[in-house]
Amino acid sequence: MQIEVIIEKKSHKLDAEEGKTILETLQEHGIHVLTAPCGGRGRCGKCTVEVEHMGEVLACMTKVTDGMRITIPKVQLRAQKSKIAENGTVTHYPADDGEGLDAACDIGTTTVVCHLIDGKTGEKLATVSEPSAQRSFGADVLSRIQAAEAGKLEILKEQIIFQIAQMLRTLQKKTGRGEQIQRLAVVGNTVMCHLFAGISPVSIGVTPFMPQEFFGKEYTGEQLGLTDCRSVYIAPAVAGFVGGDITSDLLAVMQKKPKDKVLLLDIGTNGEMAVGNEDQIYCCATAVGSAFEGAEMAMGMPAAAGAISHVWLDQRRIRVIGDEEACGICGSGLIDALAVILEMGLLDHTGLLKQKQSVSVAYRKYLGEYAGQPCVWLAHKVCVTQEDIRGLQLAKAAFAAGMRILLQDSHTSYEQLDHVILAGGFGSYLKKESAAAIGLIPKELLPITDSVGNAAGEGAVSAAISKKAREQLSIIQKSMHYIELSTHPDFSQEYMNQMDFDGSER
Repeated sequence: MQIEVIIEKKSHKLDAEEGKTILETLQEHGIHVLTAPCGGRGRCGKCTVEVEHMGEVLACMTKVTDGMRITIPKVQLRAQKSKIAENGTVTHYPADDGEGLDAACDIGTTTVVCHLIDGKTGEKLATVSEPSAQRSFGADVLSRIQAAEAGKLEILKEQIIFQIAQMLRTLQKKTGRGEQIQRLAVVGNTVMCHLFAGISPVSIGVTPFMPQEFFGKEYTGEQLGLTDCRSVYIAPAVAGFVGGDITSDLLAVMQKKPKDKVLLLDIGTNGEMAVGNEDQIYCCATAVGSAFEGAEMAMGMPAAAGAISHVWLDQRRIRVIGDEEACGICGSGLIDALAVILEMGLLDHTGLLKQKQSVSVAYRKYLGEYAGQPCVWLAHKVCVTQEDIRGLQLAKAAFAAGMRILLQDSHTSYEQLDHVILAGGFGSYLKKESAAAIGLIPKELLPITDSVGNAAGEGAVSAAISKKAREQLSIIQKSMHYIELSTHPDFSQEYMNQMDFDGSER
């Protein structure tokens, strides 16, 4: 059978298999414009499309029929133009005086960033970024693992390889440099690197969460399907949920002051963290999910035009990306909103929204109802619901508990830390004061807390141009001591301790 898909007024005729959903059909044809944070299980309601004679439907729940005419709405296309943290504020390793072009790629669960580099000077010539082509398979790594287990490993690999190949060609076209890339350095979490290499990540999803490959080595471009690259280096991973993005982060942030004790926090769909210096590093990861990035929130959306990105109580104002009317809220806006809701006294310590008669008269007008549940209105069309708050609460408790276990097991006090580094795309836009206000990071550490943007991508640049950087990545990998939180005797209690919003240290 055949269906017709209309994307930005362009018609695409696709062969479709009976019994498949619209989402599955688009995935199989490499069309990745839809966002499906729940992995196609019909829970998040984000993969809406318009079907002729049917109206608005969920692509993951609607089976294709012969002659079906599907229009992708503009709201789905906003993610293509989302705000992505492309660069970091760290220094690269000196180049090895190579020849031609090198490239670096940070494969995130949500976004992909690629840099084209002059191999001789180490200068970044151009950068391009895009939402991940795999986002229709789910917002987090567990969804990707489940998709691979369901027989979609080859599709997942093809989509990320095709996306990176296209991004590299775009960079070459932008710079007028069409020669073969000598070395591509790739960083990413362990699951994404498995998918990139065509290796099943299924073992990472079950106890003892063991990856099949720890990387830290080179492949030929032909082995991976990137014929425009002579060789591809994948940064080393430490565990199933602490990957080459974290070793690359550490490479970038520890280069200048290797003896300083650093607490590195990568707050994304997987909460990864590390503490130490060049002598010894402890690390762990906690299952945060997609709450901080807004994926399964009632009005959550990528950091694209129309998204509330920041909220302030003073002057009671919001910032909306693109200076448009607010139509949703992205991750940084959600953290700000929760901090402001707490400051307004609209929540009790358990995270439950209060009744109107229990709050200040000045703030009662912000309380309301959406889809049958209590909410706080931030703009005419945008609110944060009680369920959203619970999701954020669970995520912040998991992350804060993981951080405290990490500091406890590494025998590190707040006073011993020289720097707290917020890394990753989400950390780039996060207001540290809001993070502290909701209990995500300790308030005592605010004076030494800084964001460095996409440090993993900058570490990848160093790995592409410097043999010393690649050797240092192996040293970092060997120096890291991994703490498994799922079996840690203190994690469950610490998780419960961090659930409340009473602001106390427990």
